[in-house]
Amino acid sequence: MPKKMGVNSKAEAARERRSAEESDRRQRAERAKEEEYWREAEGSKSRAARRREEEAEKRAEAAARKAENRRLAEAEAAAVASAVSKTDARKANRVGAPAPKVTEAELVRRREEERLRLEREAEAAKKRAARTAEEEEYERVVLVANTNRDDSVIEASGVDEAIVRLSLVDTDAALPADRHPERRLKASFKAFEEAELPRLKEEKPGLTLKQYKDMIWKLWKKSPDNPLNKSTKN
Repeated sequence: MPKKMGVNSKAEAARERRSAEESDRRQRAERAKEEEYWREAEGSKSRAARRREEEAEKRAEAAARKAENRRLAEAEAAAVASAVSKTDARKANRVGAPAPKVTEAELVRRREEERLRLEREAEAAKKRAARTAEEEEYERVVLVANTNRDDSVIEASGVDEAIVRLSLVDTDAALPADRHPERRLKASFKAFEEAELPRLKEEKPGLTLKQYKDMIWKLWKKSPDNPLNKSTKN
């Protein structure tokens, strides 16, 4: 009987390696041939044309996703409408009335109205809170007592009272008497008020006219434009 020969592991490994290398070479050649085929098929297509094709593919994918999202939203709305219809039907069966039909458009409209209503209420509450805070702060400024009064200033609660106080001021005897102090005082105060009112409205918006006038009167009592102050200094 012939003698059995053992398997040469090194030779077997070499054969397998050569076989793998040959297979890899053939695969690379096939890929290169395929790429060459597609390059020839495309011809002289410009880079811009390929970019347009890619953008068209992206737009098609986006449109497909949008359509899918719309389909899911419609399915969800239909499910909600079905649940509402079933609930209304059960209520109607209890009271013996026909079940009202709720369309998808009606359901969407109701949700939108509810959302807008909540937004309006939140915005109105925010504005009310801001306006209240501003008014309270301004009123505090307007109504706070002035503890740093100047003794040289003649106190009066209005223009008419100030006219009476002005007539009682002891002025220099060498000066001619002012026959119409009320006209001069009212004219001065009117000019002062017209100059100060726009400034106060810009600096402290939102007050009432009475609050503005109270602030102007307090400024007027200290103002050098006030004839009462000039008369007192004389």
